Amino acid sequence: MRAWILLSALLVGTGWILSALHELNRGGYLAVFVIATTVAVWRWRNIKSRFPEAIHRARHKLGHRFRRLAPLLFLALVLMSLLAGSLYLPGNSDALAYRIPRVLHWLGREQWHWIYTQDSRMNVVGCNFEWLSAPLILFTGTDQWIFLINVASYLMLPGLIFSVFTRLQVSPRTAWWWMWFLSSGWCFIFQAGSAANDSWAAVYALAMVDFALRARESKRVADLWLSMLAAALLTGVKQTNIPLALLWLIAAWPSARLLLARPGTTALVVAASLLVSAVPGTVLNIEHAGNWQGVASGVETSGWTAGSAFWKLVGNLFSIPQQNLLPPFFPLADVWNGTMQRFLQTPLGAHFAPFEKFGYLSWGVSEAQAGIGLGICLLTLVSLVGVRRFRPAAPGGETKPGSHFLRLIRVTPWILLLVFMAEICTYQNARLVAAYYPLLFPLLLAGPGHARLVRQPWWQWFGLLVMLLAAGMLVVSRMRPLFPAQTILVKLQAKYPHTKIFPELEAAYAAPRAILTAENYFKKDLPPEERVIGYATTNGDSEPGLWLPFGERRVERVLPDDTPEQLRRRGIHYVLVEDLALEADQMTIEQWMQRYDGSLVDQLALPLDRHRPPAHLYLVVMHSSPGL
Repeated sequence: MRAWILLSALLVGTGWILSALHELNRGGYLAVFVIATTVAVWRWRNIKSRFPEAIHRARHKLGHRFRRLAPLLFLALVLMSLLAGSLYLPGNSDALAYRIPRVLHWLGREQWHWIYTQDSRMNVVGCNFEWLSAPLILFTGTDQWIFLINVASYLMLPGLIFSVFTRLQVSPRTAWWWMWFLSSGWCFIFQAGSAANDSWAAVYALAMVDFALRARESKRVADLWLSMLAAALLTGVKQTNIPLALLWLIAAWPSARLLLARPGTTALVVAASLLVSAVPGTVLNIEHAGNWQGVASGVETSGWTAGSAFWKLVGNLFSIPQQNLLPPFFPLADVWNGTMQRFLQTPLGAHFAPFEKFGYLSWGVSEAQAGIGLGICLLTLVSLVGVRRFRPAAPGGETKPGSHFLRLIRVTPWILLLVFMAEICTYQNARLVAAYYPLLFPLLLAGPGHARLVRQPWWQWFGLLVMLLAAGMLVVSRMRPLFPAQTILVKLQAKYPHTKIFPELEAAYAAPRAILTAENYFKKDLPPEERVIGYATTNGDSEPGLWLPFGERRVERVLPDDTPEQLRRRGIHYVLVEDLALEADQMTIEQWMQRYDGSLVDQLALPLDRHRPPAHLYLVVMHSSPGL
């Protein structure tokens, strides 16, 4: 974990520094990597005498660990995530809509810059995942391997859970079982093979607590420095993780005096921490948009500030558990969503109108909205009920040193979760709090009865079934199925034409593939010499494919106020127009082409939602462009 924190800080800091120097390119990265490798080799000379012994211990530990079923199931989840990520291109809607495109825009200009776009997310949200993915895209020429960031983080999750739990007075046996079970939470398994950026932040949240508590025990300032870097990296992933910085302050406070032992190095670590934290993004948001969130005055805030804190809290106390309890498949979604729409029209429901899609549930669980998941929720409920059998009749107070301090660490994540709930009313909040989930469990598991409960065979088998369910969820994932889903479903549809479930399933599996089809569909229509492609959209997710081949073509967003003359000056001859943009401008494609003096080259219909007409993409060539 130490190496991962340092590598993450190196890549995030490198992104900002190279941007400031206008050298966000292969040469800049190679120079940084040479310097980092030199430092690593120098450090290697100091620790290589201990390395063979460490390798021997690790080999022995791994060989012994994977003789048991729970670790074997976790290994299976890792291998399935690797396979799924290798077989499929990124299909996460947020990644396609703004996370991957923003990296391509930065690399195209060789620096971070405020992107000309209607989609504010391309500029205002945390950049840390993008800074880790930038060199992967730059040196491989593809976004295929971004998922490796999530897989690497996922591998560290069980060990970090065990270390944090035991330091917070959860018994080692209890922590051992729960580190495997929690790692099978649906937000973690679905995102391990994807380009999403919610669950990978959990390792930084756990690491900041772990190293802060280590520093308290070891009195080593290096542990506190690592804790500080982990906390900074966490805040730079998403603004919704910023409240967890308070947890770090509490955990690190008893060791704060250690920072004075080496003030020079501490100053460098503080500077590095500020660089890799939410601070640069916040400063740039204030500079370009006038507020720390980056939302311009008068623009829809997407659930960040609208509504009262009380009703946000009440709404999230309903919607986050609701999303976590969503079963793998939910055929009653239409009935449920209709009921929620009618509820919002009532006087009570009007309080939740500021929420984005309040109470909405999809047809089944996917990475876009998965929280810790139904399996872990049921296991937690069963554990809290079952542990009552093994709780002492008259439990005494905690006698371990520092019990009050550790109890505060266990309670604080729950308070911070309430703060989150009182501030945010966006859709899919269950996945946005992925970094919070592991930190919530020490308070539930620190009681004396859990050490006896986890010895019960029935409880162990229940937990293993939860992991098996998670494995099954990966197999049938709509985004990255590990079986020929559409082939089988088409055959079943033909064999049982009057069965309604098969068309529903086929449509559900077809939608993610449609997005990826759109990425590559128009390549045949674009002349190789075209170096700039226009893209007219509001928040569409078809941009990454327009950049292909990466490094040779650039995409420019086309906004409603742009004129044909402005497009010509920017070198735009072809524009991909989404019906999202047409709807926002209240125009038809014919009206759009008349305004810009263009003609239709090709179009594509995308069946993204079985309840709505297909979305459309139109490739338009500009008649007035030179040479046409």
